[in-house]
Amino acid sequence: MSHPTDASMDRRMDARVRRAGRAGAARRQSGVALIALVVFIGIAAAVFVVRSLDADAVVARQNQRNADVLQSAREALLAYAASDTNRPGSLPCPDIDGDGQALPGVEYVGNGCQSYIGRLPWALLRIPELRDASGELLWYALSPGFRDAGPVTGNPGFVNPDTPATLTIGGLPGAFGAILFAPGTAVQGQVRSGAGFNALANYLDGVNATTTTAFSAALPDAAFNDRLLPVSAADLVAISERRVSKELAAALNQYFEVYRFLPSPAAFDDVQCVAPGFVPAGGCQPAPGVLAGRLPASITPEAYAAVGSGLRSALLNGNTVPTSQHDRVWFQLQRWREHVVYIVSPNCAGPPANDCAAGTLNMRTPTGNIDGARFALVMGGSTAAGQSRTTAADKSGLANYLEGQALSAAQALAAGAVPAQILVPTGTVTAVQGGN
Repeated sequence: MSHPTDASMDRRMDARVRRAGRAGAARRQSGVALIALVVFIGIAAAVFVVRSLDADAVVARQNQRNADVLQSAREALLAYAASDTNRPGSLPCPDIDGDGQALPGVEYVGNGCQSYIGRLPWALLRIPELRDASGELLWYALSPGFRDAGPVTGNPGFVNPDTPATLTIGGLPGAFGAILFAPGTAVQGQVRSGAGFNALANYLDGVNATTTTAFSAALPDAAFNDRLLPVSAADLVAISERRVSKELAAALNQYFEVYRFLPSPAAFDDVQCVAPGFVPAGGCQPAPGVLAGRLPASITPEAYAAVGSGLRSALLNGNTVPTSQHDRVWFQLQRWREHVVYIVSPNCAGPPANDCAAGTLNMRTPTGNIDGARFALVMGGSTAAGQSRTTAADKSGLANYLEGQALSAAQALAAGAVPAQILVPTGTVTAVQGGN
């Protein structure tokens, strides 16, 4: 029996060492490869996260840009509605040719608008060009009843709290006076150059690109990226009521400065005060002893200032004037007389007036308390649930204009009684103290 020699044993040992070395190297290489793979996956994930965060940040900036320009446009429209010379609450016709204007014979045609959807007339509004995050000009839809177009007279050529809003947005309650659109980038083959520059279908998407009053504010996808902001009829009514009440207060103050008394209200159920157009000659007279009702349209023996006299109290006149002067009697022709509850302190109603250095009306209003008021103007606002203003009988009822505590106070005042506190918790109220 032979025994391995030392040399052969060394050779076998060397072979095992070499095999072990090769296996170790392989394991080391495999480990390095695994580490590299993990590092690669980590880097790829980090890049993905960074890119996702960047994309989210871009979308957030775009959304904020759109929200900002839409809000700026909304504020400009409300400012226009508040300051319109003879149609408070109205809005301009949409721009149909992209020049930022709304011009007679182009956007304005006869007693209406050429189109009730188009671009926002930014130049007419006296604001900078407003563009959305994609660089596009804003678009704009308008309820026809709120248009600033045509003569002051006519039907439906007036704007007041009963003017109907006709625009809707799917999923949102109520109707809107106007809707603003940020059109976003072109989708589905929209071409916005050349002949397609002013085409609605090349800017707005889905149902918004059709002749409609029912618009969509769907979530963005490959076929829809319009962003919308409505202007509610309530907003337009509220801002126009503030304008109207300010004008009326100035007119009544001027009347008091001239005559040293204030007219008593006409009875709220005097149908001559709410006749369409002008009040019949000598109609809508003050009712002695009545402390809450409508602003009278004519006063005997003194009269409101003649239209054209330059006196602000001419605004309160309800009598016929030449067509050329219709813009000076918009309070009557826009039927605002229907929507104002006029309250007067008993010691200031005349003729003649007793001691009227201060009044006796203690008003509690949404904007604060006013004690010792000579007179107050409470705006009826839009109809609430259960109210109707369709017929002459409807318009004769205080309950179709006021609610709750305000209604109770007005009913007491209409009967000649002055509550210790006149509570009008909501709506637009203007009360004027002695010396104001």
